[in-house]
Amino acid sequence: MKKSTLSGCLLAFLLIACGSENPAPKSARVMIIGMDGARAEALNVANTPHLDQLRADGLADLHAITGDVSLSGPGWASMLTGVWCDKHHVVDNDASWAQSQFDLYPHFMTRLEVVRPQLRTVSISHWPAINEEILCADENGDDCGQVDQVLTVSSDAAVRDAVLAELRDQDPDAIFMQFDDIDHAGHGDPETFDPGGFCPFSGGDMAEAEQSGACTPVNYNPAYLAAIETTDAYIGEILQALRARPQFSEENWLVMVSPDHGGGGTVFNQHGFPVEQDRRTFLFMLGQDVVAFPDAAQLKIVDIAATALFHLGLALDPDWDLDGQPIGLEAAPSYVEREIPSCYDPAVFVPDSRSQD
Repeated sequence: MKKSTLSGCLLAFLLIACGSENPAPKSARVMIIGMDGARAEALNVANTPHLDQLRADGLADLHAITGDVSLSGPGWASMLTGVWCDKHHVVDNDASWAQSQFDLYPHFMTRLEVVRPQLRTVSISHWPAINEEILCADENGDDCGQVDQVLTVSSDAAVRDAVLAELRDQDPDAIFMQFDDIDHAGHGDPETFDPGGFCPFSGGDMAEAEQSGACTPVNYNPAYLAAIETTDAYIGEILQALRARPQFSEENWLVMVSPDHGGGGTVFNQHGFPVEQDRRTFLFMLGQDVVAFPDAAQLKIVDIAATALFHLGLALDPDWDLDGQPIGLEAAPSYVEREIPSCYDPAVFVPDSRSQD
């Protein structure tokens, strides 16, 4: 796994004032950027200069993993609560919301608001279920866990605009954002006879294509790569706005980027199956406290919530029964490999339909 290059005066991204003998403690803050349905391999093919720079300056793991029901519902639920499907009980994108246990295993921002209500927490999502079901679940009385700003918007451009406004006009401590158009491109649109496809290869290298599930020259989808490139441009604007904050040099931001799932491993324009290309995710981390991912560890989507809470200074209460563990940070405890529970039932599983998520 890639070692961090974030040290001393080399950390240009964070604009640390090198040479200061006794720098004042900086306020810990977290930004999580969710890229729905982005396959890890596509980032090596698409033109993504902003993500490339983030990877070069921080940590990058292209072999992280989500649960064996590789749909958006369980994926985002696991990322944002820090527990697997056997605890939060979400195993699809619709019916299982009614049996969810977000009262017992809440969104990490709900935990933040309980322990540190003075922090400003912000959730901005293109896919409504993230806010409506995971954060503002019925078990929370639709109060959204006292999160300060909960915004569901109708486009990825609107996600970008809302995040830019938050960084410019407010003082956030924790921001989560979800971009959805990459996944839309992967699924295609039957009304316009667009077959979609999560295939990032043109077929020029067939050996590479054959290792990528149902990925062939026939179902290569340039629109999928284009959506990733557009999202990269949005992320570039957001990182620029982050650096432009007047008090940025006094803030200790941890930036994490990850998808909820991959796709195209069994059916070229679907996901949800317990196969590598559907389950494979990635994790990029950037921040002044970032040092290295644990050697030989299989990073997991549930580690993201645990890492966010840890960076923000919360002691991870054993009673929370989190499956995720803090990773990549200087003070993080030793990583302990844990088995991922299975929730996949082929007798009842139906591939994406939102469904298309």
